[in-house]
Amino acid sequence: MTDRRGTPGASPAGPRPNVFVVGAAKCGTTSLHRLFDLCPQVGTARTRKELHFFSEPELMLRVAGPGDAAIPQAIIHSQEAYLAEHAHLDQDLPVIADVSPSYLQNPPAAERIRDFAPGARILILLRAPVSKVFSQYVHQWSDGYEELPFAEAWEKCPERMVSGWSGMFDYQNGGYYAADVKRYFDLFGRDRVLVLLFEEMTADMDTARAQINSFLGVTLPAGDLPRMNAGGRIRSPFLARVLGNEQLRAGVRSVLPLGLRTRISGQMHNTIGTEKPELSDDMRKKLKAWYAQDTMKLEALLGRTTGWLSPEHRRK
Repeated sequence: MTDRRGTPGASPAGPRPNVFVVGAAKCGTTSLHRLFDLCPQVGTARTRKELHFFSEPELMLRVAGPGDAAIPQAIIHSQEAYLAEHAHLDQDLPVIADVSPSYLQNPPAAERIRDFAPGARILILLRAPVSKVFSQYVHQWSDGYEELPFAEAWEKCPERMVSGWSGMFDYQNGGYYAADVKRYFDLFGRDRVLVLLFEEMTADMDTARAQINSFLGVTLPAGDLPRMNAGGRIRSPFLARVLGNEQLRAGVRSVLPLGLRTRISGQMHNTIGTEKPELSDDMRKKLKAWYAQDTMKLEALLGRTTGWLSPEHRRK
């Protein structure tokens, strides 16, 4: 499959991504991107974390929901602009990474990446589906785009998708992984795809880091997985205004090193009071049953358990 994104021979020489962190959303991709930015052996895009270039056609079809009008300005639309995002990097870096979580659950993106970079390595981050889709909901709620309670928003998913809302509102399909992981295995080969679980990364980042280092041939900085992009609304209106002030944020970025900003951010997340919705026991039970079959398919594909299944679902 080829399209206007081009083929390997169609692109000019220069720094090009050779590692793709393809998702899923709300599974730790922002935290991994921060570790990449702290590692001198890894290069990332110049202006933003997520370029979404290889899923651009699908994303552009879904801009009808609250906040979705910002999508066209947030993504890269041409190969020229995509390559320009990496032109500042040393071409000899062992890893040049594109971290765009929309690549996993928009199927055509996988083939476009393969056409662009046939020898690429792929990182897939996954999270227990119940936690993942509820975190997706909380993300939208925190930004003010989601107004319905979770149970009502869940039921509205099919209607919203028909109306052209973005995939961030598709809570029902957000926790299906098996077919998407298989697609990358089939296109790139298992030896060039590393699947990591968010729960394992947060519980034992040393082991996860060793896996990533071995897979990519780099040495990521030590320490726990940085806590980034956590959902929730700040309780204090004053603090919300201060922390949301982009001029102040830009000033902080200009004077504080990235490593120090990362440590401060983690400490702030632990001390600033936030509020967020709670997932009811009934909805948790419903979601576990909803995703159980797909999780069993994923475990068979990975050849190991995930720890996500309840005993009663595993017995069925």
